[in-house]
Amino acid sequence: MTRTGDLAVFYEEWAKYQGLLVDVIKPLTDEQLQLRPAPHQWAVWQIAGHMAACRPWWFGFLGEGSQQLRDMFRVEETTVPDLPVEHAWWEDNENRPRTAKELVDAHEKTWAMIDGCLRRWTPEDLEDEFSKTSWRTGETEAFTRGWVLIHLMGHDFHHGGEISNILGSHGLKTIDDF
Repeated sequence: MTRTGDLAVFYEEWAKYQGLLVDVIKPLTDEQLQLRPAPHQWAVWQIAGHMAACRPWWFGFLGEGSQQLRDMFRVEETTVPDLPVEHAWWEDNENRPRTAKELVDAHEKTWAMIDGCLRRWTPEDLEDEFSKTSWRTGETEAFTRGWVLIHLMGHDFHHGGEISNILGSHGLKTIDDF
């Protein structure tokens, strides 16, 4: 699908990457989603869940996305010491691993939110400034809409690479295999 608009060329490859990531996750078994590079590091399901959860979290600061989409990543308990449950997401509750179906659904829903914004925003919109207060430090942080997009793209590519590395090291298909 060729997109039109001022931002389309720049983000078209991100959209393709999103599709490849979904293709990698979709056939994984629950056992394969539990694979991790080391016992103290996140499993594939946690990395994929974290990727999806960050999208509506950041877009919420931009006044985008629905509260319902943000809330789908909330958990009732966390297995991370000293992490308040109100700041915990799927990846923070190892007692409730996510399935491939749940992860694909999360990525497709959050991508639809991003795609809708990219179709609507102009290059000028990327300069709009926003701020949030860090719950950890209490400090106010300023950022632009453009920074959030670049941050999330890098985040997707970084964590998608982690997933590919874990899967590839176990002889499974990676993003590069699709």
